[in-house]
Amino acid sequence: MTIGVDFSIKTITVPTNGESRRVKLQIWDTGGQERFSYVRPLYYKGAVGGLIVFDLTNRKSYENLDRWFSEIANNCVSIPLMLVGNKADLPDREVAQSEIQAIANNHNITYYESSAKSGQSVNTIFEQLSTNLVLIEEGQVAQEEYDAETLRHKEYIEKYMSLAEQAYDKINKLDYQSALQVLKQAYYYAKEIEYQAGKKWIEEQTQLIIQILRQQESKLIQEAGVHMYCAYCNQRYRVSKVGNIRCPTCGNYLSGEKM
Repeated sequence: MTIGVDFSIKTITVPTNGESRRVKLQIWDTGGQERFSYVRPLYYKGAVGGLIVFDLTNRKSYENLDRWFSEIANNCVSIPLMLVGNKADLPDREVAQSEIQAIANNHNITYYESSAKSGQSVNTIFEQLSTNLVLIEEGQVAQEEYDAETLRHKEYIEKYMSLAEQAYDKINKLDYQSALQVLKQAYYYAKEIEYQAGKKWIEEQTQLIIQILRQQESKLIQEAGVHMYCAYCNQRYRVSKVGNIRCPTCGNYLSGEKM
């Protein structure tokens, strides 16, 4: 299972127009869990193609395809896509090929079945996508500056994600002071990559923690207790603060005394 996002670089050779073309792929594998939905748009930025992968042995994975198509459409310009059904090596598939082909035909994209375990069709899929990209981008040469910027973007995203996870863990453990320090570090990286949703999340968590700390401080003050004493009744009473307060029994003024 992908936690957050995985990043890989692979260079392959594809035939185009009777010639061989070396293609450098920068592959971003985004986690499908809902808790990563807020960060995925960062990785769509600059994408030139995509593979939509689902689990042939998991019906729910197939039923989520429409959500993935919508998410890509909302965050990317028109890019070439391919549909991939993974775990083709397993016998307990829950989706018929006719159903999948209907979706592929509806979106006018190619469908492949693959197995990450056995390697079935994996190279073919990346070679075919690369060929499609080369045909679209023919005549354009990738520049090293783009690679460097992409790697920097990746580095800052990974640092943000790591710090955000640390902060989330510390919040769950009620270690609020440490969480504030980590959130401050995470905010720097979110700001550098102009990740507005991340900045907003940090600001919300920071405000919530500050509110909790203030409540805890107020509770500690109350628990510490302020007491006043009635010399006539020889009774001690707990009050919110020292002041001109009369004894509820005899009516005389209490004298101040902190516990």
